[in-house]
Amino acid sequence: MKRTLALLAAVVLTGADGIGAAQGPGRGPAAPPRPDNPQSLMHVDAARTLAGSDTWLQAPFTFYCVAGNARGNSPAAPELEPVKLFDNVYAVGNSEATVYAIVTPQGIILIDSGYADRVETVVVAGLKAVGLDPANVKYVLLGHGHADHFGGARYFQEHYGAKVGSAAADWDLINPPSPPANQPANAPRGPNRDLVLAEGQPVTLGGTTITPIAIPGHTPGSMAFIFPVKEGQRTYTAGLFGGTILTADRITTPGLKQYVQSIDHYLDVAKKMKVDVELQNHPLFDGMADKLARLRARKAGDPNPFIVATDRYAKFWSVISECIQAEIARRGNE
Repeated sequence: MKRTLALLAAVVLTGADGIGAAQGPGRGPAAPPRPDNPQSLMHVDAARTLAGSDTWLQAPFTFYCVAGNARGNSPAAPELEPVKLFDNVYAVGNSEATVYAIVTPQGIILIDSGYADRVETVVVAGLKAVGLDPANVKYVLLGHGHADHFGGARYFQEHYGAKVGSAAADWDLINPPSPPANQPANAPRGPNRDLVLAEGQPVTLGGTTITPIAIPGHTPGSMAFIFPVKEGQRTYTAGLFGGTILTADRITTPGLKQYVQSIDHYLDVAKKMKVDVELQNHPLFDGMADKLARLRARKAGDPNPFIVATDRYAKFWSVISECIQAEIARRGNE
């Protein structure tokens, strides 16, 4: 097992998700599109029905169910203009590998930390641009153990004393127990292991509780996070699925089946906790650009575009699940 994790870590450290990075157990090479069959078309039709005429729900359908549209995030994507989404939530970092800052009376919790080579110029600078002091970052919680998520975490440890949390399995990806001999010399140094995140063990700071949910599939220790967001006198519940598979064709069938199970499990929790705000650390398929444009143009009394209602949120991830199941069905007994 340690040897497997070490070999996987060598791939994890080389690049962004979907671009030279491992996406799940037994990652295989990119495969040519497989033809549809009655079973796969059944799942595609189910996804299409779930999306209906809802433009927001059509975005994940188009990304995942339409052949050739899914892609990995690019390190060369534009940097995100730092922005306040809610009274206590800000977004900074890269437009395709986004970092979220959750502000509490006792400090800041970051979800992910961006790329190591631009933590100062993009993440730290972004926090300052929206009036946040990076020295107040107390926790950095990682959606999963790839370098575009943990890259800046060590900087926050060394400069501000922040504590970094990841699931146990992904700590072994970030800092392999037996580093491979062929690990790139310029591989980002992983953060020190501070917190081991686990489902059922919430992280609380300044009265704000982050609920971690185990969602293996993209990596063995991928995590989702559910937490409160505030706007005026109202509190909503945000869900951030931190281990999204972007390019399903690069994942083994067992990995995709595990991922579908993780989505089902996550939705069970999200429904019970009434998640009604959708956030994504790889916002390639959730209409992020449109939501940000609507947020900038928002007038008094207009709804916050990131509030989507619990039933729509559940449909959003159900659309993705059906598209992934279509890919599984295309493979038959491979």
